[in-house]
Amino acid sequence: RISTERTLEALDSLTYSGGLTNHADAFTVCRESGSSRMRKDVILLITDGDPTAPPGSPRADAVEAATEAKAEGISIIPVMIVPEVVTQLNPDTVEYLKEISSDGSIFEVSDFSVLGSLQESLLAQVSCQV
Repeated sequence: RISTERTLEALDSLTYSGGLTNHADAFTVCRESGSSRMRKDVILLITDGDPTAPPGSPRADAVEAATEAKAEGISIIPVMIVPEVVTQLNPDTVEYLKEISSDGSIFEVSDFSVLGSLQESLLAQVSCQV
């Protein structure tokens, strides 16, 4: 398991590399990585939009994988990277992200450099309540 500090360091070091977006594989790999009974299992999906892979039905595959993860008690928190030049999000993309989200909400940031601004909000969502 990775500590909160290491997770935040990893978020700080993210850079956008472009390419295909495979949400279904992301959910599957995270589910298979194991869980801890001592803390809440969370998938933080940082994306620039709709899945573009695998071939066929990437969105349907992602919804299925997200549903399986949520059924196992894993919380999914989508974070959408929305460049400032974008004036309106595709409503279908927003609905898709709300569907895969555990609580129906999504976070939006203008680029990877401002992910840190979500730190408190995200930590509040993923902190175990005892």
